[in-house]
Amino acid sequence: MTTRRTNRGFTLLEIMLAVMIFGMVVTAIYSSWSAILRASRAGREASEDMQRSRIAARTIEDALVSTVMFTSNPGLYSFLADTSGDFAALSFVSRLPPSFPGSGYFGDQIVRRVEFTAEPSPSGELQLLLRQMPILQTNVFDPDEHTIVLARDLSAFMIEFCYQRGNSYEWVEEWHLTNQLPKLVRFALAFGKSPNGTGKPKSVTVRAVSLPSAAVPRDSQGAVGPGTPAPPQDGPVNQPANDQAQRPNIDQRFGAPVRGIGGGGGGL
Repeated sequence: MTTRRTNRGFTLLEIMLAVMIFGMVVTAIYSSWSAILRASRAGREASEDMQRSRIAARTIEDALVSTVMFTSNPGLYSFLADTSGDFAALSFVSRLPPSFPGSGYFGDQIVRRVEFTAEPSPSGELQLLLRQMPILQTNVFDPDEHTIVLARDLSAFMIEFCYQRGNSYEWVEEWHLTNQLPKLVRFALAFGKSPNGTGKPKSVTVRAVSLPSAAVPRDSQGAVGPGTPAPPQDGPVNQPANDQAQRPNIDQRFGAPVRGIGGGGGGL
């Protein structure tokens, strides 16, 4: 008596069902992994943007608190500001610490002119740029050689100045007294666009910085050599008043001011 053994394989339906289950498992794993990667990338980009905004604000603050000016050489030490739009430009001379960005390029030339401007990148987005040059080489030095990108995706860079009018102080949006230093400088840096379609920036940094230095008068600088012309008088004594009807100030643009002076203040 013989026993017949029958070897049965998988049917086509069973193979297709197994492939379908395997594909569903792989798809679930891939979706979870993609979600983890997207969340990690978004968190990393947000952290990088926040860090860049902090570095940009701290760099502007460090440069402002180190400002120097000698009235016997007004052409070298002029305080220049262009605040005609949402993207300001600022240029002045500072005695910069070794920790200031780019100091390694200049060695012991610690007194340098610094410039903060908003310019488009090759991809079209606006970025905050830092240029600096030695104070005695402004005519021969190429500032673009050591240009530093402080922050990207810039949506606003606004500056205001504290001016004393009689016994009161007020914020003005323009500074015409290029041979004088303001008492306080307030600036606002805004980055990105809100994803909810409101058009508001993702993040806003507002800081008010007190300038501890003052313009050194000509008589306090000693001999300046024969034939040195006297510094020109810089415009009228009174700073022009704000034209609030034409352009909103920082408070009107970004809401209520941040109280305090120095580490993030906005109001007097």
